[in-house]
Formats: sequence, C-alpha cells, structure tokens
Amino acid sequence: MTPVRLVGIGPGHPALITLQAREAITEADAVRHQDGCAPGLLVLARADADVAPLRGAEEIIQAARAGRSVAVLYPGDPYFFANGAQLAMALENAAVDFEVIPGLVVETAATAMSGVPLTVNGRATSVQLGHLGGADSVVLRLAAGLWENGVKALIDAGHATQRPAAFIVNPGTPAQRRLVAPLGELLRVAEERGLDGDALLVTGPGVEMSRLLDTRAQRPLHGRRILITRARHQAEAFRRELADLGAEVVEIPTIEIRPIPASAESRDAIRRLPDTGLVVFTSANAVEIFFQMLFDVRHDARALAASRVCAIGPETARALEGKGIRPELVAGEYTAEGLAQALGGWDLNGTRVLVPRARMGRDALPALLAERGAEVDLLPVYETVCPPASAEALRELFAGRGVDAITFTSSSTVVNFVDAFPERRLPPLVKKAHVACMGPVTADTARKLGLTADIIAREYTTRGLMLAISEALA
Repeated sequence: MTPVRLVGIGPGHPALITLQAREAITEADAVRHQDGCAPGLLVLARADADVAPLRGAEEIIQAARAGRSVAVLYPGDPYFFANGAQLAMALENAAVDFEVIPGLVVETAATAMSGVPLTVNGRATSVQLGHLGGADSVVLRLAAGLWENGVKALIDAGHATQRPAAFIVNPGTPAQRRLVAPLGELLRVAEERGLDGDALLVTGPGVEMSRLLDTRAQRPLHGRRILITRARHQAEAFRRELADLGAEVVEIPTIEIRPIPASAESRDAIRRLPDTGLVVFTSANAVEIFFQMLFDVRHDARALAASRVCAIGPETARALEGKGIRPELVAGEYTAEGLAQALGGWDLNGTRVLVPRARMGRDALPALLAERGAEVDLLPVYETVCPPASAEALRELFAGRGVDAITFTSSSTVVNFVDAFPERRLPPLVKKAHVACMGPVTADTARKLGLTADIIAREYTTRGLMLAISEALA
C-alpha cells in the first residue's frame, strides 16, 4: 500500500466521500485531518489507528519512513482551495511515495444538492468558480462575515441587482440551506432569517430553477441533525432511512460487539441442545454469534431440532429466519417482561432453557423464567465495548453544533454515551437535544442517567424509531 495518501473527503457530507477515500481511512495506521473534519468520518478509522489533527509535513514524512501508512484528509479536493500541493511537494522532496485521492468540491456538490444547475442548454454555457467575470454562472465561496463583500463585488462587476441569486449556507453538508432572492435583496432577506456561517454565493439562470429542482428541501427531516450511536455493522439501514427523509446523519457508534471465544461452557451448551426444551434469543447479535459457534463445531440449525425457539423483538426474529429458523414465539417488546408475558400459556416446569446473550445482560429474564420452574442456563456469547475513538468524537460534536436528536437502540449505547463525558457531566447541547429510544428499557436507562427520553418507538425496530423521529421532528 502507498505509504501516504492525500485524501479528498468531499464537501463535508459523510455520504459524499468516495469509496477510495473510505478505503484509505479504514486501512491507515494513522489519520491526520484539518480542523472541521466531520466526526462521522474520523470514526471510520481502525480502532488501533492514531487519529489526530495535522501538525505539519515533517510528522507525515517521519511516519512514512517508520513504515506506517498515513491518510491525510482534506475538505473537498486536496488540490482545490486546499494546501495538499504543499504537502505533496514536501513528500516529493523527501522521496516519500504518495498518491492523491480526489474529492468532490463544494462549489459543484453544494449547488447540485440545492437544485442549482450551473450549466443550462442555451442559457448558461460558461461557469466561473471563485472569480468574478463575464461567465453565465458565477460561484463564490464566502467565509462567515464576508457575505456583504461578495454581494458588493458582484454588483461592482456589473451584475444587475435584480438578477436571481442564492446563498447556499453550510454548503455541501447535510445541513445546507438555500436562500433565493434578487441579488440586491439577498443580504436583507438573509439577515431577516438569521442566517450566517460559511456560504456559497451563486448567480445564474440555474438559480431560478432551484425552486423546482431542490428535492432535498421538501423532505420531512431536512435541516435536522441526528446522531446514530448503534454499532456500525448494524447502522447502515437506519442511516439510509433517516438520510432518505432528508436528515443530516452523524454516525458515532458507542457500542462495538466483540464475540466471546468458544469455551468449554459454550461447547457444553451445544452438546446439551438435544435436552434443551427452549432457546431464547435476546438480540440479533446473539443469533449471529451463536450460529457461528455452531458452525465452528461443525453443527448447523438442525442442532435446534429438539428445542422450541423464541425471539425477543422482530429484528431478532428476522435474524433467526435468515438462519432458516422460524421462531415459535416472538415477543412484541424488547423486554424480558414482554417475553415472560408472551410465554404465559407455556408449561416451563422442569424445562431446560438456554439464553445466549451479552456478557452483561439484564437478569430479569432468567429470574422470571426460574419463577416458572425452568432450569435456566445463561450463555454469554458476546460483550459490548465502546469504540476507542468514539468518546473524543462525541466530545467534539457537542462542543460544536451538537445535534437535534440522539438515537439509542439499547441500554449499552446509552451507558457508553454518558461515560464518554468526564464524570458523566453532560454538555448543555446534549440536554437540548431530543432523545429517541428503541423501547422502554432503553428509555428507562436514559432517564436514570439524566437524559429526557421524549421519543420512544411504538414498534421496537430501527424503522419504528425512524418513524417516531419523523413524526416528532418533521
């Protein structure tokens, strides 16, 4: 692998990095980034990777010479309004091999996201980026506080005050907003609406078309920023559902699933399956890891032939169905109490019950089953930990803009989230955010740790959680 990669990460939207950029981040021994890099991108790094702000070319050269692979992240493209060329020359002079991974630039990405075509057949055939002139479409990148300078420069260059113009605020991020008005009125309208920050100033025929072509602004969660704390391997469908509704999704997993290596205890549990009357799966993770244990000892789903199989929650049931097992009973709630109630008509006296679960699971289920006369064996098949980079990413997130909503899919995600902050002191922006939980047990945990669980999914799945968030925040 090339020792150093200069990586364009696009305009800031985590979904707009290229596959090659994602690969560079996930493979690197060290990741260096500019200020303002989205926390959701930094958690793509390996758990053992060295992640820190870029301090200078010398540290990159030394790391490469020590045999480490380095990904240096640049907003947009490393060679477009960035100092990637400076680092590239330093690497070349030091005889360090490197490659450049291009990225989307904000001027073209943000305008497309807001439905502003920069070229229109017969109306706009020339474009100027970052420069005044006689082109049909002009795009200027403006830092916060310089909006008036940009508008004045366009007018002084001969652009009519009645010409359609737009500010695209927070350009290239999921939180970007579009404001359209005549060039001479644009500043006044922006001030009335309380808009500020970095922006693109755009003029040209395509601005008028944005009223019809800006499909993102019509989505129910447009402009809302939502944090996903679920384990990364389980978060993709949830992220996609929220993004499809227009939300800006920040992924910082507060939980990582680590299978527990096979032991004499797990091998004995599998050996005794013919004598086990009931197997209760409490999560989709427990299903995946338990079946891997079966395969590792040359068994498969047929080993459960003598057992009745139950699932807590519909997602667990779907995981079982993926293994060819249709659970005999599915508890509608992600709670041990819900399963115990669903088992109300079953005679469990003297029945051996196996419960594959997390190492630190709730004790309510075995206690409730034991009350019914069952012989309960708990089999820890995985443990949950907080990814090392997540705590710092969370602190950075809530030291900045924060989010509109925080989502929790299990009690572990809540506990690890709160533990990310020194002495469990939650920043003000955490307390201002809506807290959305996938079930009453998770909501109870959130409340006990000082969070207000004001959104609880009626259906205890990520889809149910997405619908509850949409209903509350749209």
